[in-house]
Amino acid sequence: MLAALLIAVTSISLLFVGFIATRASTQQTVANEERLFESVLSDEMRALVREQLRITSSDLSVENLIHRFNQTYARQSFDMLWGDYGHDKIILVSGGSTVLAESFEDYTHIVNRPIGETPELEVIVRQQTSKYMLNRVRVPGGFGHRSLQDVTPANYATMGFARLDGKPVMFGAMPVIPDRYETTLPDGPPTILISARYIDDALAEQLNSQPNFQAFSFQEVTTAPLDGPVREVWSQSGDLLGAFHWESGSATTSIWPTIIPVIAILSVALGALAFGIAWRIGRLTSSLQASEQQNRYLALHDTLSGLGNRLLFNRVLDSSVKELQDNRFAVLHCDLDKFKAVNDTYGHAAGDAVIKAIAMRLQEVIGRQGLVCRIGGDEFMVIYRKDTSKERLQSLCSDLIASAQAPVALPGEHEACVGLSIGIARAPEDGREPEQLVGQSDAALYHSKDLGRSRYSFFTDTLQKMPADHSADTQDDREHTGLRSAKTA
Repeated sequence: MLAALLIAVTSISLLFVGFIATRASTQQTVANEERLFESVLSDEMRALVREQLRITSSDLSVENLIHRFNQTYARQSFDMLWGDYGHDKIILVSGGSTVLAESFEDYTHIVNRPIGETPELEVIVRQQTSKYMLNRVRVPGGFGHRSLQDVTPANYATMGFARLDGKPVMFGAMPVIPDRYETTLPDGPPTILISARYIDDALAEQLNSQPNFQAFSFQEVTTAPLDGPVREVWSQSGDLLGAFHWESGSATTSIWPTIIPVIAILSVALGALAFGIAWRIGRLTSSLQASEQQNRYLALHDTLSGLGNRLLFNRVLDSSVKELQDNRFAVLHCDLDKFKAVNDTYGHAAGDAVIKAIAMRLQEVIGRQGLVCRIGGDEFMVIYRKDTSKERLQSLCSDLIASAQAPVALPGEHEACVGLSIGIARAPEDGREPEQLVGQSDAALYHSKDLGRSRYSFFTDTLQKMPADHSADTQDDREHTGLRSAKTA
């Protein structure tokens, strides 16, 4: 009877431990996946706002969109956001009450209608106007806006979700402000540019490119509970638009088929059972550790190129800034030239082959002297720690550009030739904060693009000579815009 009682207590204990361990493991893994997706979602929203800066932070835009409404300039600006960054919906609101222009894919419609016709826009404009008033400053001849350096996008832009054209969207809204203060802003509410991307299969695939969840999708408004991890999406006015959900990748394989036979063996040989339990627990622990290591790797690396992703870049950049007193470093912002032409001509499989080849070449040039990360699309970031003198960085960037310009073999016996533009920010000369260094390298990159691409620029170069017209397109952009205009016609 005592032996039977011992076996029963042991069996019940095993059942209870198995239940608790399974539930705890599932909850922890789901929580980790939800935090990872929240980080990916926040990064995508901030990227949407940064892409707007080429239009919203510009003296030229203030002149052509606020002081006088230049329809041609508005169309060119909308075309750039749609063509270069894939923004699905773009709206320009003047003075907090009138919609001046809005886009429908590649077509820009010049309108003059009250914002009240779209109640969802009223909420966004009201929130953005409040942020604008907090950041507005009086300057000679009118008003200006506080500097955006060292300021997170959430402090000067409105980001979130809404329903536009009957579809749920992810949006970013920013006021049109000067960047060089050669012109001033009038008194009153701001002129606001709103860019949005439809929450469709394409956006879902992009958001899931890093975490790579199973059965990832977005489901519009639902009141029924969804199985697995969920991230609900609410509009600015408090309406439920839908939810992202996926199947958890946790190592929660049922352990009952293992425990039940072991419990049966207990009735025959209690001693053998103890050894069996220890062995099985060891296997389960190893499986959990292997799953956790895989999740950590996927969370910090790009699945296409094998390089570190944006999350890893941000972590290393933060740690490098903390150690800046003893170790100087440089941030290199790299962007492929003519990459879109490869995708348009040979397809996305060829584009993937180019990304892989360029990633391998960048890694070979940098070696162990720095970290190479792919932060999205055809953009790469490098944290270089070895020697940050201008002479060494010039030599390094020349090697990177030459490596990227070598032909890349494509499937089907084709070849692709792309280029590489680089923007360089050195720490501490150009900044001591992560956001500042990223912003400076981004400004230097655009300077390289403006100078003709396939070249490098230091941030200090942008201070010596600012481009006269931020809306000037490169030859590739003009050709692409021409194709788009022809298609619209």
